[in-house]
Amino acid sequence: METDRSFEDDEIGVVCAECAYETRKSVRWLRAHTQAECMGCGAIVDIESRNFRKIATGTERATEVGD
Repeated sequence: METDRSFEDDEIGVVCAECAYETRKSVRWLRAHTQAECMGCGAIVDIESRNFRKIATGTERATEVGD
């Protein structure tokens, strides 16, 4: 069992507030960027919020809605 696993390659869904399109980005990519372009409608999605950054950096665990 691997205990020293890096989460840099794990992906997190970034959901566009304009059209609800979800783009998957790696934690590594999210650490290096503050915005993403929605592939559904072209809107700019701000990924610099504190809550989002906590999840992307692993200081808080994301949970699925409905669990």
